[in-house]
Amino acid sequence: MQFRRAATLTVTFEVGQLAVHNFLTKDRFTCSTECLGFLSRLDDWQPAERLFEYFPGTDRSGLAEQLTQLVEFNALVVEGTSQAALDQKYREEWQWGTVAGFYHFSARNTPFLVGNGVRDFMRQRKAWRPSPPLYQSNADALRILPLPATDVQHESFALMRRRRSEREFTEEPVSLQALGDCLFSGNGIVEFYEDEDFGRLPITMTPSGGARNPFELYVYVRNVMGLEPGFYHYAALEHNLGLIRSGEVDIPEMLAGQEWPARAAAIVFLVAYFPRSMWKYHLASAYRVVLMEAGFIGQNIALAATHHGLSAIPSGAFAESLIESYLGTPPVEASVTLSVSIGIPQHGQ
Repeated sequence: MQFRRAATLTVTFEVGQLAVHNFLTKDRFTCSTECLGFLSRLDDWQPAERLFEYFPGTDRSGLAEQLTQLVEFNALVVEGTSQAALDQKYREEWQWGTVAGFYHFSARNTPFLVGNGVRDFMRQRKAWRPSPPLYQSNADALRILPLPATDVQHESFALMRRRRSEREFTEEPVSLQALGDCLFSGNGIVEFYEDEDFGRLPITMTPSGGARNPFELYVYVRNVMGLEPGFYHYAALEHNLGLIRSGEVDIPEMLAGQEWPARAAAIVFLVAYFPRSMWKYHLASAYRVVLMEAGFIGQNIALAATHHGLSAIPSGAFAESLIESYLGTPPVEASVTLSVSIGIPQHGQ
């Protein structure tokens, strides 16, 4: 049996203590400087007997218990285990460094407040301090230059003006045409650009950094004409759906306990495949660009939905691991970054 330090450990200072975090597994424990020195030596696989040699004269049974605790906290990984495989996958696939990795994996599977708990929390926030202003004026500018008024009756602007996040859905089914248009608007491939160094690059309906196209769209269908309930993958080039899992699931459980999406006709999940962007962009700032692209895609889906008289509500509150288990997407090199719930609004648009 061999052991190695987990690749996803960071250390923080917390009220006179050293806290070690495995951001991939979300384990946390306090640690002595001696423990940190020990972990720092385990860059490569080492047999159990070698670990005991670092502490000559120490009671072996007591030391064995402490090593067991380090394994339980996922500070040490054991060769041949599923955790070791996940750790190796991170080492091989995550190319944007520890800081970006700490943010990304620590933010996954976050527990969210829902229902009355949100109101109670916001009352506490208001008592703590008032909300900052949500927009700014030019009252203090050196000079103010009026702009021509935007014609909100023009087709494009009128569509944008009508878009609203209406969370109350009817039980009427959404047409297959409307769903297809939403998916195409979000990620449909319309042409290719040939580059001698970067290859054949897909051009989609939204801007993408370096045309790396890191997103795949998946959709959970609950009430769409002509489709059985289940999870589908949208093939952006062929413009078709592939069934990957049939049957109904608990929607609020997927969306962090939120009840309002339960009557949505369909929920689109934007899944980022990071190696596509990592291949060209090695700097961690590329992670930020990937997240930006989710916003472009989500807005296009919302506008297409508005065109069909539907409501499309984006949400960043969801259970990543649960959704990805339904989709079968890899947990390290890919991640759900946004959901868009689509349905016919009760109050119209």
